[in-house]
Order: sequence, then structure tokens, then C-alpha cells
Amino acid sequence: MTPECDGLLLDVGLVVALSPWELADIFEDSRGLPSRSIPGRGPFDVAAGEFVDERWDAHRRGEITEREYWMEFNDAALANGIDLEGHPNLMRALLRSADDRGVRPEAVALMEATRAAGIRTGFLSNELYDFHGKEWAQSQSWFQLADFAVDSTEVGVRKPAPEPYARAIEVMGYSADRIVFVDDNPTYVAGGVKAGLRCVLLDVLEPWVAFDQAAALLGLAPVGRL
Repeated sequence: MTPECDGLLLDVGLVVALSPWELADIFEDSRGLPSRSIPGRGPFDVAAGEFVDERWDAHRRGEITEREYWMEFNDAALANGIDLEGHPNLMRALLRSADDRGVRPEAVALMEATRAAGIRTGFLSNELYDFHGKEWAQSQSWFQLADFAVDSTEVGVRKPAPEPYARAIEVMGYSADRIVFVDDNPTYVAGGVKAGLRCVLLDVLEPWVAFDQAAALLGLAPVGRL
């Protein structure tokens, strides 16, 4: 298989890590909490057809930013009495409480494959260091599968502004059209397209599809659903 791209660039939240909606299920179950103690499940609510996450719908209509949605998600959980167990925000509490279950096995499999093939791999995230802490992130085994990370908190502006993409392209060391970028947010994917990246939109309902698409562009075998 002839590769069309030479480098892999991944968002972290919802792409490498499970979505906070999925993590909320794990958190509630492990703490013996009633389902929906943490309200809102975004597209999972839409797929189930049983609940409506009104604030997610507002984000999809462009009425609030993704960050505003997550901050409201945090506040709604606190209003329901969720104990953050000493963590400064819900996102950190959810991911750290999940341990190894908090990372998509398909993402890890793809990064292991790129490392074995000598394919340069990096992260491009808006909130990794902000929500979870730089020191903790860098200590994780999945983080260490990448060659570098660009976090928007250190760039000074967030995706979809052009600067984070430009920084990641520069550090990657390849022309933009030789880099495949995977993100779950259509707005950030559009920003990647403007930057010249080969972009793959990840659907959290079928995330393995995006990893297989990225693998194909890199000339690698599909990882499949794990």
C-alpha cells in the first residue's frame, strides 16, 4: 500500500481519550451513582433518541463554543452534587478516574503502528494541558507514543485559529499535505483543511472508522474496532 501521508497528527480529547460523555458513564458506574447524575450525553443522546442535550444542540448550531459547552457540562454536574474528589474540574476527575479505560484502544493501536513503522506522530489539542495538567499528560503511556505535542494553551490562541496548525506542521517537519490530521470537531477539521492538512473527521459513535481512514492514508493496515 503506497502511503499518501508521512505524518500523523491527532487531537486528544474525544479522539485519543474517550469523550467526557463516555467517561461520565464509567464514573457514575464506578461510584454507584444513578445514571445521568452527570447530565448531558451530546451525540449519544441524539443516537439513543431518549434524551435531548439542549446545550450540545446549541453548540452544533454555533450559538456557544465547544469550550463553553464543556464548562456548562462541568457546572451542571456540580449543580447535581457530583464530587470532583479534589480535582479542579470535571474533565480531570472523569479521565483520571477511568485509568486505562479512558483511552481509545484503536488510537493506541494506530500510534503503536506508526511508531513501529517510523512514522512521525504528534498531538494537536486545545485543552489537554488546561483540563488535565501538562505533567500528568506527559506521564501517560499513550502520550509517550507520540513524538511531540502542540497545546493551544502554549500557543496563545485555539483551534480553529491558524497558529496552532502552523506550529504543529512546523514541528512535524513535513509539508501540510503529507500530514493526516484526525479531530472530532467539524470546525477544527475545517481549520485543518484551510491549513492544507489531510483531514479525517472522527465520529464518536464510530471512532474506529476514522482511525482506519488515517491508517490507509499512512499506508498502514486498518486497526479495526477493538
